[in-house]
Amino acid sequence: MTDSSQTLTLTDIANLAGVGVSAASNWRKRHTDFPRPTVVSGQELFARDEVARWLSGRKIARNGLRPGEAPGTTYGDRFVRNGGAPVPRGHAESLHISAELRSDWATKLWRIMDLLRGDLEIVTAVDFIMGMLYLRVTDPKLWHVVTEQRSWGGVNGLLRDAPLLDHDVPLFPTVVSDLAGGHQLVEAIRLFDEIDLDGVGSASIFDALLENINRDLGRRGGHFTPPSVVTCMLEVLDPTSTDTVYDPSCGSGELLAAAAQHGVESLFGQAANVRSLRMSLLNLSMHHTEAELRIGGPEIMRGAFAADQFDIILSNPPFNVTLPDDFERDAWPFEVPTKHNANFAWLQLAVHKLKPGGRAGVLMPNGTLFTGGVNAEIRRKMIEAGVVEGIIAFPARLFATTGIPVSLWLLRRPEPGAPAPSGVLFVDAMSMGATNERFQRVLHDHEVAKIVQEFRNWRASSYSGEFGDSMALARPVAIEEIRRNEYDLQPRRYVREEIRSRGLHAETPSARLEFLQRELDALDERARRARRDVDVRLAALHGSIAMKWREVALGDLCDIQAGPGTVDRDRGLAVQGWTPLVLPRNIKRGHLSHDELDTVKPATSAKLVKYSLRPGDIVCPRSGTLGRHGLVREAEGGWLLGPSCMRLRPSGDEVVPEYLVHYLNSPDVHKWITSKSGYSTAIPHISAATLRQLVIPLPSVVVQRDIAATMDAVDSHIEQRERGASTMQSLRDLVFPSLTQPEVEGTSAAD
Repeated sequence: MTDSSQTLTLTDIANLAGVGVSAASNWRKRHTDFPRPTVVSGQELFARDEVARWLSGRKIARNGLRPGEAPGTTYGDRFVRNGGAPVPRGHAESLHISAELRSDWATKLWRIMDLLRGDLEIVTAVDFIMGMLYLRVTDPKLWHVVTEQRSWGGVNGLLRDAPLLDHDVPLFPTVVSDLAGGHQLVEAIRLFDEIDLDGVGSASIFDALLENINRDLGRRGGHFTPPSVVTCMLEVLDPTSTDTVYDPSCGSGELLAAAAQHGVESLFGQAANVRSLRMSLLNLSMHHTEAELRIGGPEIMRGAFAADQFDIILSNPPFNVTLPDDFERDAWPFEVPTKHNANFAWLQLAVHKLKPGGRAGVLMPNGTLFTGGVNAEIRRKMIEAGVVEGIIAFPARLFATTGIPVSLWLLRRPEPGAPAPSGVLFVDAMSMGATNERFQRVLHDHEVAKIVQEFRNWRASSYSGEFGDSMALARPVAIEEIRRNEYDLQPRRYVREEIRSRGLHAETPSARLEFLQRELDALDERARRARRDVDVRLAALHGSIAMKWREVALGDLCDIQAGPGTVDRDRGLAVQGWTPLVLPRNIKRGHLSHDELDTVKPATSAKLVKYSLRPGDIVCPRSGTLGRHGLVREAEGGWLLGPSCMRLRPSGDEVVPEYLVHYLNSPDVHKWITSKSGYSTAIPHISAATLRQLVIPLPSVVVQRDIAATMDAVDSHIEQRERGASTMQSLRDLVFPSLTQPEVEGTSAAD
């Protein structure tokens, strides 16, 4: 007789390994060494210990890692941790060794980065390291010859002959042609050769490099979708091994690599340029998978795969990009999008590229859910055509490169003759997740599972409203109700508010007190980690202080424009379809607040187009409380510069906007502005002409980015401490109620 405590179903294996059932099924189908089941009463059962051993040989891709899982973690590690099997003898020791190896390779990797960054931009340095990684993995003979060279001349000649990644994609695109005679590169090769790839894994190193460049350069360094969001996208769409999966803006290829990990075999991707193509090719290669990749844009009929359609589309495209001049020639299925905002071009492209019955998941800024004008008309037509299946609103700060909240548009292409869909499923996940030490929000596994389950339940009920939703997280909404709301797709308009304070509404004061004590412990730990991050970054910056800095007038770095005079607007209420107007009260802590926004009707907005804001602009008051500066992020692109404000727009690549806004918010600048300001009816003001005279100290662009990242870490530390102080105040207010109020059990209405 089989011992049921030592056996598992395929569903059990999937749950314990943290993957979808389809992924576990694909493991079994594609790998001949997967443990064989025993059939008991018609059910297939797998031995726990055999499954644990097999999973220990499968490393988790970087996009599949969960919070707390380091690069190099295997599915076996997760399986054991989730209770899938007892920890085998010696396993704890091997995990300890793996941690040491990870520490060793990370140290060497950042030593190489520091060595190269003296003469190279971050992008070029990372490009070179990625090229070394690929060459070492795919051509060990050539790599050995390269490591034997002692001069850059010898290395340079060998690398020029390195194999191409694709037809016209060089392995070393910049370094070989532009940097001859660099002894730092020879030393970097020597250090890289010392890294134990067998103990670490090429995919782990590549993912670490990708995350680093993404964090330092933002979306210019390539896409990097948070693992929890990737998991949510794949589990909701749940592609099978036979599905064709396409990413029309593949960035660095991380969504395609994750789809391969999910078990998909037919992958296709469109890259925006040669750099994106190269990064994606490297990423997929390091994750031991392949995809058909081509260069193209968001055009419908002239893209890279103009004649093809696919079963599943996954994408995290760049937000608010500008379309080519002749974009109106394309046959857009719903409406010609606006030239300077391609968000609805990506959404229409996704629908157009789907096969009948296919589904898509596209990440978009929340503005796509409610903005007016042409966007509103496209949104209306998409809803009426039945192609919008659902909207998931994620919390802010999920992404390392932007603090704005984003939403996942779930789209479909109905089968011909299929009944019209009954509505759209809205999921409000904006209160989910917890903040880590980098002030980035992270979704928990159980939260992702809850979102996924809502969609599966809804589909299982044939898209009816009778699927037992809690009204706190998800709700199916009929098209008629969406029409009444003027096609606004913000989930918070439809989903009833959940009790979101996570324990503050517990039934007794003592329960609330216990919750607050746990919160304080967590906040203290995050604050300590944030402080360590600040210390590390400050130590790394010390070497930059001795470097030569230039001094440049602000007027030579930026185009400075004063805002309009009085503007006809709706005060203090964001009107649907109107454009937000930035006023001094909206400039807070280095960014623009979304609270207390005035809005401008479309006709007025059209007259004020020259005051439209772009991501990377900086806004400051020109009267009233001076010295506050806010960076325009992607979420605020298209907003209008309001009265009593000025706009600073960097006019070249000399200055990094994130660095500039931190410097402008420094005490020295505040003191300078105060000394230069004039007064009118006792209200201080400053002119654009005066502000242009402000001298800005400029290190290299690399150092500017490092300083900006350090200041961001300091702000994160401040935020953690402020939250801790607020929580401590709440705890103080609960001390006496928790000690003096009786807690009655078992009361009822009859009492």
